Amino acid sequence: MNINPIVIAALASLSLPVTPNINLTGDTEYITFNYMDERPTLIADDTDLYDTTVIQVHYFTKGNPQQKKKDIRRLLRAGGFVIHDTQEFYEIDTALTHVVVECSIDGVIND
Repeated sequence: MNINPIVIAALASLSLPVTPNINLTGDTEYITFNYMDERPTLIADDTDLYDTTVIQVHYFTKGNPQQKKKDIRRLLRAGGFVIHDTQEFYEIDTALTHVVVECSIDGVIND
């Protein structure tokens, strides 16, 4: 299942760059995301029917991340994701706060 458009649409109202894997915009506030795991979770008649896709959403900022962290979690839930956990780090080399939201979504396999 390609969840890229789902994640980008879910977070569009934040008016931040949202890109898979890497941000090349040069902005100091942005969101990236990556696949962690994708596996069939419903199988019938020897056919995979549904996948569960687990992703990490990474929010980077020089400012206080608390409100955007809440917004990201709320928007992902509204987009059909289940939140598993949220972590926050400070990255000395970039001077950015890095919030990681791990979440998953189920969907019909469309390979």
